[in-house]
Amino acid sequence: MSEIRKQIHNKLSLLGKDITNTHILELQNSKDLEKRVIRTDLLDFDYSKQRIDDKAIDYLLEIPNLINLKDSLDRLFRGDVNNLSEDRKVSHTLYRDKTSNENFELIFTERERIKSFLKQSAKSLNFKNLICLSIGGSRLGPELLNEFQALDGPVNIYFCSSYDLLELKDVLRNCTQSETVIFVSSKSFETSEILKNLDCVKSWYREKPDIDFYEHLYAISASVSSMNAYGIKKSNQFQVLDSLGGRFSVWSSISLPAFINSNFDSYLELLEGARLADEHTKDASWESNIPVMMALLGVWNTNSLNINNHGIFTYNFRLRSLTKYISQLSMESNGKSINFESKESYFLTSPLIWGGYGIESQHSTFQWLMQGKTKTSCDFIGLNNGETETVDSYEMLLSQVLAMTQGKEYKESLHKSVKGNNPCSILKIKSIDLRSLGFLIALYEHKVFIEASILGIDPFDQWGVELGKKLALEAKTNKKVLEDNFSSSLLPKS
Repeated sequence: MSEIRKQIHNKLSLLGKDITNTHILELQNSKDLEKRVIRTDLLDFDYSKQRIDDKAIDYLLEIPNLINLKDSLDRLFRGDVNNLSEDRKVSHTLYRDKTSNENFELIFTERERIKSFLKQSAKSLNFKNLICLSIGGSRLGPELLNEFQALDGPVNIYFCSSYDLLELKDVLRNCTQSETVIFVSSKSFETSEILKNLDCVKSWYREKPDIDFYEHLYAISASVSSMNAYGIKKSNQFQVLDSLGGRFSVWSSISLPAFINSNFDSYLELLEGARLADEHTKDASWESNIPVMMALLGVWNTNSLNINNHGIFTYNFRLRSLTKYISQLSMESNGKSINFESKESYFLTSPLIWGGYGIESQHSTFQWLMQGKTKTSCDFIGLNNGETETVDSYEMLLSQVLAMTQGKEYKESLHKSVKGNNPCSILKIKSIDLRSLGFLIALYEHKVFIEASILGIDPFDQWGVELGKKLALEAKTNKKVLEDNFSSSLLPKS
């Protein structure tokens, strides 16, 4: 397989040279625009504004078979894929499956506990504030879901993780102990940022000794022993599988806080959207398969066109945090250089994933995109359901795609010229609901997995992140680590 990937890399490099100096306008045929649109019930994917020709697309569509992608996807959906470097299974697709798997029975047990909590416990507790102590994927997913639903419910939901505790202290000023519950979301229950915030909350509850802190404390973790050791009541514990990565955990009880103001059916709608994306990815032919085409184009732009960054811009305010979520999903998964053979990958791996809410980005970073010297590939994500507000935003999206790809030349005023030629794809959502969001997020999950399969890397570990954690712990317990490596003027004051 190593030799096959080397051949793929070399072929992509050669095909890229064929269109190095070719503009998207020269490659685009208005009669064939429909050929480069993949339509589904929930979302359409348009890649007609990519800088690629039919010859290159034909070769890209050979790659899935060259790397036995069908087998890899089958194993992923069965829960048989291994995170090799950490020697554990990968289970996130099973969290949205409708049928129970005897090896992952905990998923359905916990789903019933989520249902019970949302239908009964949450209402009987009679609290006004929920503070979720979480970071990384454990925060980005639920926070995105909470923003997306935009509910004016009875419970104020806050997310806190800052190590300086300023975020948490600002929140606590608006809360009272008797009306507040705390959810600690940490797969390991060892994350230093979360434990520091938890200690702060515990001290805050001590100000009201008549209130039992542990009656107000809930935890979501893979480590039952750690939850027990901290004194969290069994009835207040929610468990996730150790095989569930943080950046893939949005389908589990990790997202429970985001549904406090909605209901269990809303949670099921999210799962159903993801399950439909799983079906699409399993069943669609390569040329009609959205995550396959997204992954192939991603590898093409990075390795054939040498584009080192990928912007994701959303054109609906309820999706304003989606880019942060996808950025972590993509770069923590594929931001690596060593392949399965413990050698450096032949390919350039994950580009920088950045972007944001498009309407705001147009008035800042788009200047760099339009006239800077660095090329960017982009995804534009918008809603078009016929309502006036969405039509206006969607028209804005399309106009920016034209500017980004086609550009405009002013021969008499070169300072006004925009070269364009930034390859762009459009993901058009048909409805702003949780099913569509689940579908969209799962498509990006599968894109990441398929990219990793092509690149020959493990998308499920994060040893770079682990090194940072390790050094932070060493510096905390051994000040000499810092003293030996930094000027005394930079050292923290004791």
